Amino acid sequence: MSTIDMSPSNCTIDYSIPYHWIMEYSPFVSVWFYIYIIFFVVEQNGSWKLSHQNAAIMNHHFWNFIHQIYVCIFYRPVAHLPMFGFQIGGVVRSWDLNAIELWIFWVWVVFVLLLSMVHLFYARLYTISHMMVLNKYRSLLHLSTVVFVLSIFVSLICGSSILLVFLSTPYVVQIKTNAFLKYNSRIIFCPDFAIVDLSMWQTILPNALAAFGLGILFFIMVFMGVASLIVLSTKSSSSSIKTLKTQKSLMQSFVIQVFTHTIFLFLPVVTCAFLAFFNNLTNIPIYLTIFCLVHQGVITIIVFAICTPISQKAAKTFSVIRFVHFVLSFIRWIVCCGLIKKKEMPSLVQVNVATVGKWSAYPTTQTHTTTHVIM
Repeated sequence: MSTIDMSPSNCTIDYSIPYHWIMEYSPFVSVWFYIYIIFFVVEQNGSWKLSHQNAAIMNHHFWNFIHQIYVCIFYRPVAHLPMFGFQIGGVVRSWDLNAIELWIFWVWVVFVLLLSMVHLFYARLYTISHMMVLNKYRSLLHLSTVVFVLSIFVSLICGSSILLVFLSTPYVVQIKTNAFLKYNSRIIFCPDFAIVDLSMWQTILPNALAAFGLGILFFIMVFMGVASLIVLSTKSSSSSIKTLKTQKSLMQSFVIQVFTHTIFLFLPVVTCAFLAFFNNLTNIPIYLTIFCLVHQGVITIIVFAICTPISQKAAKTFSVIRFVHFVLSFIRWIVCCGLIKKKEMPSLVQVNVATVGKWSAYPTTQTHTTTHVIM
């Protein structure tokens, strides 16, 4: 059985593979999508002074926009995962997956899951407070706002801790200021090095903060979900017919959104967990899980817009026109930004890389020449 040469001298990086366009920059496209949605709501309203319904919709998409920024900021732990043996820009490495290496991926997945559900439940409660007169649950709605603000700070602390956990994980290539001079290379991408200089306490503390933050987010998610169900399911005998119809409509939209979020959030994660349990976890399910988690907000908006159109009279036509309008606007934005350019032939650059015997798959102190393909 032939062995694969994993030494730095055999490390070739091909940046022509569109990995970065799909996995690296796609979350920021979702940020632009929410900005477009905000102006779309204003356009539908006809003025900057929004009605109660449009104000609730605007608030929903605003917090989705903030949530997407969270995802982009804390995207680094999964943007490059050399410890999993993923194909990163043409570099293929393979290690046996163990609990320590899987830890950062599952922590990031749980973080995005909890944060997404908290945002969803709060958006429903905010919409209810602006579309229905519920004096009985006014204190509960105010409490949910306070809890949601608390979740923002908890998510910042938890996400930052997850980043620190990522920085202290073995087999991860960390590009630091002194690494440029030490390795005489502009790009350190081959996972034969681990530039980790964190002490034991600097490693334990981020893990503890991340676990504590995830626990707090879990209880906040449960509170938000229970509060939403209580407000939407309780019917008062003194409520008017209009209030009951509005409550029924909100409950239907709530069920559709929760169902869509659940599919695009939990189904890929459960699939990955099932494959990992039987030691069959590969690149494709991991990539699909990351993609669904990062873009689940956009996917949910598109599905929700098609399933529950504003105008029931022209439901299909209105939904299709709105979606086509978005696609054409997105293409125009790409062209205006100059993202579509003529590709140039890649050039080979020889870079001298000094290996570190402690972390290399082939311990040595020699200096190897690594070939990088740079666009």
